[in-house]
Amino acid sequence: SALVQAAALALAATGRPVALLVAALVLGVGEGPQLTSLFAVRHREAPEHLRGQIFTTGASLKVTAFALGVAVAGPLASWSLPGALLTAAGTAAGAAFVGQSVGRRAGRESI
Repeated sequence: SALVQAAALALAATGRPVALLVAALVLGVGEGPQLTSLFAVRHREAPEHLRGQIFTTGASLKVTAFALGVAVAGPLASWSLPGALLTAAGTAAGAAFVGQSVGRRAGRESI
């Protein structure tokens, strides 16, 4: 999902109207499985008696991270919108790389 979102953000950086529409659709396609997976993992891994607290804390952290991202992206977008979109694409691609690295490490520990 993160790589799909990275590709969509890079496509949006072209600034072409049709590319922007396609990028918006692809971003939505990439977000759906990611959000569903997030909730599934939280539900599976959280102890039942702490589930509400963990979901609430996770949502709070996500909103805080979103606000920090906006604080960085705002000035960057004012300077260069394509630059901001490419930075977002790089961040999404980096998240995919980190996710793969952590997943591989976790897989080795369980063997």
